[in-house]
Amino acid sequence: MRIFLIIFSFINTIFYILIYSYFDKVLEILEGVNLPPVAANYIKLAALLIAGFCIGVMAMLILRLKLKKSFFSFKNFFLLGTVPLIFIILSEGTVTGFIINKLFNSSETVSELAFYLLSNQSIWFLWLGFAAGSSLRLSIYRRVLKHVAAGAKESKSPKKVERPDTENKDHNHPPEYQ
Repeated sequence: MRIFLIIFSFINTIFYILIYSYFDKVLEILEGVNLPPVAANYIKLAALLIAGFCIGVMAMLILRLKLKKSFFSFKNFFLLGTVPLIFIILSEGTVTGFIINKLFNSSETVSELAFYLLSNQSIWFLWLGFAAGSSLRLSIYRRVLKHVAAGAKESKSPKKVERPDTENKDHNHPPEYQ
């Protein structure tokens, strides 16, 4: 099952990266579809988010974690996904340009590199998808049963089972009066 999920995730990763790569050419072929540029951009970035998720799932499957049940690790997602989430929020506005001008005002090449890295949404969406995928913990191993039915061991020589004598006792009075 683990090998199947790794192969399936790898194929999905390639598929979504191809969607991201050829999205503009597919829109040119489909001339009748008029998407606003913002919607086209977010569809491309969603493809990168899903590709990053598949890469993260592959990484978790390759690690072979032996878990008892499947869950989503919010702690792991918070640790890995905070930085890209902040930069996704900051990449659209003029805040990034303001921060870069204040920090790297003296060097033009360093400020251009920092502006490119901070405003490039594809990197941050891929990283956020990886954080979400690696936070998913899948249990694909055999489950351990919580309750085990255990019967009495049978011995080779049968013993007589003694039953309590409840029929001869008077249940209405304490034992002193019987």
